[in-house]
Amino acid sequence: MSKPKHFAFRQENTSLCSQIIIEVEISNATPNAHESIKARALWDTGASGTVIVPSIAKKMGLIPTDRVKVAGVNNVSMADVVQVSIGLPNKVMVKDASAMICELTGEFELLIGMDIISLGDMIICNGGNKTSFSFVIPSFPDKPDWIEKSNLINKEH
Repeated sequence: MSKPKHFAFRQENTSLCSQIIIEVEISNATPNAHESIKARALWDTGASGTVIVPSIAKKMGLIPTDRVKVAGVNNVSMADVVQVSIGLPNKVMVKDASAMICELTGEFELLIGMDIISLGDMIICNGGNKTSFSFVIPSFPDKPDWIEKSNLINKEH
């Protein structure tokens, strides 16, 4: 059995960030759909699913496949669900992702939730007052262990 290939990307920021936002490509998940749109995507570990703004869904001509109840911070509402493919910077295409159509507040058009985040491993580091974000897909079997590293460093002091 061959080992899976891993695909990773890292985004280095020049300062500390309060949000992780990257550029992605969104395309229609239906066969023969080739048009894609670049969009800014917020990574949100507090969201169970992926969300796309109505203006992008309309521009791409996405057709809802379902309707679901969405619970936000301040309300519960119903949202249409569409199927999209999302191209990450590491050249991995997350195919046939379900995305709820909802308004988002902020400078991004897509919210990447745990449905996609859980497909891989991510690390956020803030050393040197600069935020670095990295993501790999698929997940590695071994996990980074900050406890082991900090115990080793503390032992040296």
